Amino acid sequence: MKRPVISERMFLYWTDREHPNTCRMTVRMQDAIELTMMQEALRQTQTRYPYYSVRLGVTTDANGHEHYEYDDNPAPWVLNIGQEPVELFGAASHYHQLAFACWDDCVAIDFFHGLTDGTGAYNVFRTLMYEYCRRRYDAQLSSEGIRKVGETIDESEWIDPASLPKPELHALPVPPLPKAINLITDTVCPLRERYEVINIRVAEQQLMDYVRRNDTSPATLMSLLMARVINQLHPDSGEAVPVVTMGANQRPAVHAPQACQSITSAVFLPLTDNIRHADFETQQTAFRGITLLQNDTDTMAARFWQSKEGSDRVDQLPTVAARHEAMKGLTQRTLAMGSCFISYVGKANFVAAEHYIREMYTEVYSAHALGAEISAIGGTFCISFMQLFTTDVYLNAFLSELKQIGLDYTVLERRPIRVASVADYRK
Repeated sequence: MKRPVISERMFLYWTDREHPNTCRMTVRMQDAIELTMMQEALRQTQTRYPYYSVRLGVTTDANGHEHYEYDDNPAPWVLNIGQEPVELFGAASHYHQLAFACWDDCVAIDFFHGLTDGTGAYNVFRTLMYEYCRRRYDAQLSSEGIRKVGETIDESEWIDPASLPKPELHALPVPPLPKAINLITDTVCPLRERYEVINIRVAEQQLMDYVRRNDTSPATLMSLLMARVINQLHPDSGEAVPVVTMGANQRPAVHAPQACQSITSAVFLPLTDNIRHADFETQQTAFRGITLLQNDTDTMAARFWQSKEGSDRVDQLPTVAARHEAMKGLTQRTLAMGSCFISYVGKANFVAAEHYIREMYTEVYSAHALGAEISAIGGTFCISFMQLFTTDVYLNAFLSELKQIGLDYTVLERRPIRVASVADYRK
């Protein structure tokens, strides 16, 4: 069955080998992976998600305009044995936009951010972990809270909200963003060629106790700490200020909680002159207020429709090659709007299978030189701190911020980032 590509267009037009827009989520189990059971669990999981078993193609309409489209891809999802991800969109992944890997006691999902986002990937991963753990540990394992193999797939999972009529919206006025400090052009230390990731563990109870006492959220708190790091290291930035780009799930705003597509935007958190020199409590209050304003339902929905309408304008170009060319400047526009990024999808909620999982980490391609992905599972928050810097000046400042607010941490590992590359699907 062929279906049009709508919400995915922006990522598809922007992505290339230099900007793959891919993400990896990894869980570490309590025991070594039993390969045969994992392979069978993956085969079953794929049957639950037909909308992710697709191959990208190009069609031409009656006016001669090209358009991307999805067609069914019955080929099995790939499970690579080893830590390295396979290339997506090409033969190595059976032309899928997601693939898996396992090694030692770890299993990972690699996916293209245009196919889905962290929310969609969590759904797949939960089903996979349930299917694996009921084979490996407990045949009677509860399936409550996951999307189950064999159940009827509700139409709401398939429908792209961008295909529906735009509703009347009453967005709140959001102040214009100030100029953001650019950590690539104005960094305080040399850059490396490839992202490095440092996985940092923080106790969930300790972090959540702090969040509740101070009326904030994990992502907003980490955004403030990152903004303070940048502010500390860039005291003479002129009119430019730290601006943190914080990922936001738009499904609630567009009333599509089950949608399978990549339905994400961002909240932009500037540490402006009127709060950058304030005390920490005032800064927390300010960041929480900015977050609430931009997360207003109609305001977030308006951003969704602005993105859709922007893709519609790009679609007026007759060929996909011309649209890719038109989107080449998106990376620089991204850097102009934010200094770094923070993303927290929410608790992993592997429910019954979580008993057998020790840790979870998320790493992602980004145009920014600095960012963090936050994962939460089994009483632990893991902050995957990602940087392009050759020294630890930003990392050490961030760890110092954690310490100053009383959060104990453990640095678990550091290594080059591992995310999937993409084949040239524009051919």
